[in-house]
Amino acid sequence: MNTKLANNGKFAAIDQGIISLANFGASILLTTLVSPSELGAYVIGFLAIYFVRAIQNGIIVQPLNTYGAGKDVSTFRGYFSAAAIHQLILSTLTAISAVGLGWTLTKMGNDTLGPTVFVLWFAFFTWQIQEFIRRAFYTRGEVHKAVWVSLSANLVRIVLIVALSRMGQITGITGLNAIGWGSLFASLIGIWLARDYFTKDIQKPYQIFLENWRFGRWILGASLADWVVVDLYPIIMAGMISFAATGVYQTLQNLVAPIHVLLRAMDTFVTPIMAKAFDQSGPIKVQRTLKLIYLFAGVPVIGLLVLVLIFTPQLLNLLKGDTYLPYANGIYLMAIFYIFLFINRPLQMVFRAIRQGKQVFWANVLAALSMFTVGIWLIKRWGVYGAIGGQVLNAIIISLVLLVAWVRFFRSSQKKTTTGI
Repeated sequence: MNTKLANNGKFAAIDQGIISLANFGASILLTTLVSPSELGAYVIGFLAIYFVRAIQNGIIVQPLNTYGAGKDVSTFRGYFSAAAIHQLILSTLTAISAVGLGWTLTKMGNDTLGPTVFVLWFAFFTWQIQEFIRRAFYTRGEVHKAVWVSLSANLVRIVLIVALSRMGQITGITGLNAIGWGSLFASLIGIWLARDYFTKDIQKPYQIFLENWRFGRWILGASLADWVVVDLYPIIMAGMISFAATGVYQTLQNLVAPIHVLLRAMDTFVTPIMAKAFDQSGPIKVQRTLKLIYLFAGVPVIGLLVLVLIFTPQLLNLLKGDTYLPYANGIYLMAIFYIFLFINRPLQMVFRAIRQGKQVFWANVLAALSMFTVGIWLIKRWGVYGAIGGQVLNAIIISLVLLVAWVRFFRSSQKKTTTGI
């Protein structure tokens, strides 16, 4: 058991490393190959994919992680096959929505955002299928198969970006199309590797949806609120300032992007483990796991941030000469944002693992209210710096709310255990 856990941990690190390095590499390539405005268009499209991921996360993926982890093989097959129907419906609806919204925006005269949204139909559809299969492998402890999905998707994506750049056809939109083609290829591989998960004895899709919805509705709300407080700022910048400002933001974020390797690895790999630990040992085991995460992951996070703060001017110059150097001081705010992001991400994992998504939802709602009030004012007053400052405030609010909520939940659980209630 320990050997299997260690192997899965190793493969999870590889998998998340592939994803994060590919995202980082694609962003770096586009930073050097296209203008800040084109980079901004790519970022807007990429964040739109994250919006769809937030929906998928609440309705399908997190319930799959939580409920699917403890099921026996036969029961899981019936559950997974029903969830696959849900995923196909969601992928189709989001693709149709992208076509409709993109066409409408283009007809209204927005010849930048309209075409960007329109082409996202392809990535919306294929990326969700790929992610659904990949996360199923995590749920069943077959993480090595998820590695093949991520590797194939991102290899095709990077190769396409390089090939298009050599043909002089690389833009923000073609960068988004590369994601779609990579995901299509990976989805086919993933479906083949997961062929044993499918069965004709499908559990009733509507009943499974209701079961997932009772838990997933809070995760859906929390995921959407999280997207608002983390990913909506660059989009607001594009509207209030320019697409180029969003490109500046992305370039600063690129410098600390390796931290996402840890955050995403923890979210994908550790959440099912915490769910099992909670079922078997209650909150004490979850608390121990949380402390270990902060202890062992905190060292590389702090170390990377310190190095980036020291060498920011050199790194920006390496990326695109002096184009982004006037915004070098923004890295200090970005570092603070990532510190608090690292504090609250494991706490969000904890609440999902113990089926208490409500706390995550309300923490993100409070942060969203801050964004639409103080955050907008900060952008108007300080532009790019104001947007990052608003994200810092959001991360602080979420961290404080979840820390208080977890302490209260843990103490209440201990009290019930002691009194036998």
